[in-house]
Amino acid sequence: MPIITPAKLLQRNKKYAENHQAFPTMAEVVENGGVFETTLVLTCVDFRVNPDHFLQTKPEDQILVARSPAGRVDDSFVKEVMLFEAFLGLTSVLVIHHTDCGASHFKDANIRKFHKDRLPDHLEIDNMVFGAFDNLGQSVRDDIRFLKTSPYIPNKLADKCHGFIYDIKTGLLTPVEYDDSA
Repeated sequence: MPIITPAKLLQRNKKYAENHQAFPTMAEVVENGGVFETTLVLTCVDFRVNPDHFLQTKPEDQILVARSPAGRVDDSFVKEVMLFEAFLGLTSVLVIHHTDCGASHFKDANIRKFHKDRLPDHLEIDNMVFGAFDNLGQSVRDDIRFLKTSPYIPNKLADKCHGFIYDIKTGLLTPVEYDDSA
């Protein structure tokens, strides 16, 4: 695959901007009686996993996309949920992990070892968690549990947190059932 340089990306952006249709500002939307009711989608940073493509979203759908390594829920993501809940009114949260994820191939211990070999004096690496997992479905359930049990997520939103697995071969999403009694 060819390497896409920042200069090439800038060139693509200039071409895009020639026909760009401006979006209304948030103030303009509110002034015109519009309401922000958004769904927040969390996926992996993997370039093969593009939720705008596999969910066929359009700007008017008001879908927010957050991306993190392995698409894992952590304290930083909870802060994002809190921010968007305060200013935009979240209606649901979708956590989407995917098949053939690097986080299922590499283990946290191996990642820590790699960095400890490089930075042996940094003892804090011993306690770092990188989000690796052994079971794809369980990783989704764990992340949904993290959201549903967080004291920072309102109950009305916690009830609307859903998990899925995206199959990179078929393009299909499969819901992951969550059992809150576990």
